[in-house]
Amino acid sequence: MLRLIAVLVVAPAILASSAAWAQQFPLPLPGSRGTDEDQKACQRDATTLCKPYLGDDMAVLSCFQSQRQKLSTSCRKVLEKYGQ
Repeated sequence: MLRLIAVLVVAPAILASSAAWAQQFPLPLPGSRGTDEDQKACQRDATTLCKPYLGDDMAVLSCFQSQRQKLSTSCRKVLEKYGQ
């Protein structure tokens, strides 16, 4: 019975926070590579600034964030587009 109460209380809170998160961060979700156009906009930046991290999308994203000032305008716009 206690589990049922916990599920009835916790599940709506999780769903509400998930919906709020989805509104704050538009698709594609973190870990996704974005559209072909997004990839093209950031390809040069990835290979020149973040080469050691290629193959690990989250590490590349972290690298982009730490190198924001050095990113091309087009790649910076992609990050802004996805709230990064």
